[in-house]
Amino acid sequence: MSPLQRRYIYANLEKLDNLVFAYGIDQSDFVHGVKRLPDNLVSLVGIDDDVHAVNAHTGLNVINDENEIRRYLLQSHDLPVKWLDYDEVGDLDFLTATEIAELLYLGHMDRPIRSPFNYKLRNHYVFLEQRNGGIKLYFYYISAFSHVLSASIVRHTLAAYRGRRMFMRSLSVPKVPETILKQLVRLMPDGLFIYFDQSMVRQRQLLVPVHTELENDDIEVFDPARTSETHRTHNVATLRFNLVSGEWGLQIHDKLAFEDHL
Repeated sequence: MSPLQRRYIYANLEKLDNLVFAYGIDQSDFVHGVKRLPDNLVSLVGIDDDVHAVNAHTGLNVINDENEIRRYLLQSHDLPVKWLDYDEVGDLDFLTATEIAELLYLGHMDRPIRSPFNYKLRNHYVFLEQRNGGIKLYFYYISAFSHVLSASIVRHTLAAYRGRRMFMRSLSVPKVPETILKQLVRLMPDGLFIYFDQSMVRQRQLLVPVHTELENDDIEVFDPARTSETHRTHNVATLRFNLVSGEWGLQIHDKLAFEDHL
């Protein structure tokens, strides 16, 4: 993902499938956001048979060590990363040929034939990185995404701070409070934008515009390269971070935008 695309966060929630389509969120945010990393990962695309083990039954690369999983998720990769977690090491061996074919379809087409959650694998996540820099994330418990969102906001806040040469001291950025995260998640069915590239500093506070989409664009076709996206969004709030006290705040401009979503 290019630096230009990572200057804002976009998150769209498809509630029926517990699917989040996002930009500006990456695997490091997942690592730092989830309460506990998965015990086992299976890659839905080829990785490297010389580095990672291969499950003989499915022919897919697997990672079963916690340190290796963390390292893999924090590494940069040349090709899009696509994986899902599973509960026990031997779970893959119980998949039928049809279920293996469904995993391959998921990795190739970026959408499941049926549910993205397999009862034999007991998976909680599906991570599908897109070629245009976005990701599709399926969460068994959608509430887990709020912590990933918090990690991404913290990362972007630090980047915005470091990009301003007027500030020389180091900055510690705490997690975003649950109350604010819940309000932001309410906006996701309408397409949430957090524009760090439009942020400004006023009275020792970093002010970040929060927008929603004006049109119900198809979740599959949103393109961060489109230059007209700011004309399709509506400013509904300002995310505030106090650079002195380290406190978060959310100033709401459009109360209606936060009602009757989740």
